[in-house]
Amino acid sequence: MNYCVNMTQQARNDIAKVYDYIEQMLFAPVAAENFLNGIYACIVNLEINAGIFAISTYNDVLFYGANARTVKYKGFTVIYTIHGCDVLVHRIVYGSYIKG
Repeated sequence: MNYCVNMTQQARNDIAKVYDYIEQMLFAPVAAENFLNGIYACIVNLEINAGIFAISTYNDVLFYGANARTVKYKGFTVIYTIHGCDVLVHRIVYGSYIKG
């Protein structure tokens, strides 16, 4: 099934913060670009594979909805929900922030 993927403004802000941190604080612009390309590739992949990931059992994730799911990318967690044919990416957080 193909999904239409959208992102909340908070998810966009999350990506921008990580990008800025890598580029400006770590002085690694190439790594920042690689992160940006990789995280967006992960999100675009949800167009096809959003339904294959299990609904989360973590309260921090379920805050975003009873059907909230996650996918990992290099230590980060993409939190999203599925609504019919639409996927909404809510947040991109560092993986260790997710707690039961």
